[in-house]
Amino acid sequence: QLPSADPLTKGAWIALIGGPVYLLVTVILDWEVPGWAAFLAVAAFIGGFVTLVLRMGDEPRDPDDGAVV
Repeated sequence: QLPSADPLTKGAWIALIGGPVYLLVTVILDWEVPGWAAFLAVAAFIGGFVTLVLRMGDEPRDPDDGAVV
C-alpha cells in the first residue's frame, strides 16, 4: 500500500507533471498558446519541483548505515 500524501505534495506533483504535459499537448496538436499560459505552465513546473525538493528533508529515510557483509 502506498502512503497517502498531503494535499500540498499532491498539488506539487500535479504541477510538476501537468505543466510540461500541457505544453507538449499544445505542440503536438498545433494549438496557439498565449504567452501567459506558457508562463504559467513553466512556473507550475518550477514551483512543483522546488516544493518537492524543499519538503524532501535532509535526514535519511531509515537509520541503516548500508549493506551488511
